[in-house]
Amino acid sequence: MSRIIDDITGSDLNRLKQLFSPEKVKEGANVALSGVFDTFHRDFSVGIARGKYLQLTSRDIRQIRKVIKEQSGFDLLTDSIPNSRTDMAQFFPNEKLSSRPVKDKVIKIYGTLSTNINKKKYNLEDCMNIEVPLGSLKSIEHKQVIIVENYEAFSRFRSINSDMCLNPLVIYRGDKEGGVISKEIAKSFPHIELVAWFDTDPSGISFAVASGASHILIPSISREALIEHGNSTLFKDQYRYWERVSKVLPSKLEALISSVEKGITQESIVANSIPLVLYPLK
Repeated sequence: MSRIIDDITGSDLNRLKQLFSPEKVKEGANVALSGVFDTFHRDFSVGIARGKYLQLTSRDIRQIRKVIKEQSGFDLLTDSIPNSRTDMAQFFPNEKLSSRPVKDKVIKIYGTLSTNINKKKYNLEDCMNIEVPLGSLKSIEHKQVIIVENYEAFSRFRSINSDMCLNPLVIYRGDKEGGVISKEIAKSFPHIELVAWFDTDPSGISFAVASGASHILIPSISREALIEHGNSTLFKDQYRYWERVSKVLPSKLEALISSVEKGITQESIVANSIPLVLYPLK
């Protein structure tokens, strides 16, 4: 007989758990003859094959429970599927069967004057930020929170000229390594004013809207400055988004970008000391 637990998958484990409703334990069940059930039928003579399905009696279901418990210690009737890899590894060689990701999204944050989170105050040097698993951020003691798309702009936000409050909490939107945040902050902290600062181009504005923020930071920029510091390639490549998102902007800025046909990146705004102003998202 095989060690069935060596090859069991997360899908297999969920299918096995579904057998142990009171009705199925008493009356039996029909299941697709695939995966773990195919192995049970082939190696343990469990059930009667009928085409693509396997007919299981209550006795077969008890046998399945017995085999899994003898091989792993896991009781399909009484035990819940573990959430963590550590707990799963107590029963199965493949600890990745757990239903919870091993790594929570990790966000980088700081306050421009002090960082006030989870009822504690942290005074950081200008070059410093705090990395926090998103699930561990329980409270934010700031009037405003700003999500920033670009890491360079995030790290230099203390020097940005904007009309935000004195001590906003600055959050880096993230990357593939730590995870990208979208509406998590808006959903977890609905009573805090959430601001989005992304590139001022069709794609960036679209991301800002998707963040769930109530306000957006936009450049206070002249036509001459946009012509000099803007990027026409980005605007043209992303033009398919423009009609959908352009109405989010104040009419003056919308008209300016449309006529110049350039957007402007956060890096360019930082490098050229272009001031930013708050604008409510519609």
